[in-house]
Amino acid sequence: MPATSQTTTHSAFPSTRWTLISQMQEGCPTKEHRLALDTICRTYWYPLYVYARKFGKNEDEAKDAVQNCFAHLIAGNHLKEADPVRGRLRSFLLTVLKNTILQEVERQNAQKRGGGKETISLDLRDAEGRYLMDPISAEVSADQAYDRKWALTLLETTREKLQLSYLTAGKDRLFRVLSPALADGDRWNGHNEAAAELNMDLGAVRVALHRLRKRYRDLLLEQVAATVSSDGDVRVELAYLMGLFA
Repeated sequence: MPATSQTTTHSAFPSTRWTLISQMQEGCPTKEHRLALDTICRTYWYPLYVYARKFGKNEDEAKDAVQNCFAHLIAGNHLKEADPVRGRLRSFLLTVLKNTILQEVERQNAQKRGGGKETISLDLRDAEGRYLMDPISAEVSADQAYDRKWALTLLETTREKLQLSYLTAGKDRLFRVLSPALADGDRWNGHNEAAAELNMDLGAVRVALHRLRKRYRDLLLEQVAATVSSDGDVRVELAYLMGLFA
């Protein structure tokens, strides 16, 4: 599991921090606020979809619930519920979704997704296929399933950003060879094979792997920092999310 020894004070996604969410309570959202919401929606729609399905909604109802959840956010509804002092983005979005489901009108009124409200275009076409492929235990509650998918989304997004940074630096081959070590942790024993494939000595491979893991930890901490109210909450939130897989 990624280490949590040091908390970064610079978020990779500063526009998604709670400061911007709270500012939206004070007046008309700016372009920066809209961008923050767009980033949030596109990153975290799937954990919300998983919650709605585990809650008992069918495929279409779950899609409607997620779209309506974000429509409410764009319209400014529910923002009064956001408490940057106490809250976490993870908990806040789930609260909005739960309220959206509870306030849902008759299904025939939900045929037109968004109902004339401004929406964010989300590609939900394969949401159900993805959901059916996911190994979600029947014993897991809707809340637990949501938290686990949130954690996996953080890890997947972090890995994508890390891969992009290596690709941009012209080190995509190095990433491809060493990245399996991110999941295996200390159990990874592919040093000799990596040295041969990369034409590097073992010492250089170990240094490159150390840098890869450090960069991954830093990016993960930045990702979590963008979803909590203060840097002091980063390690607590990360420890909770990683503990879901213990």
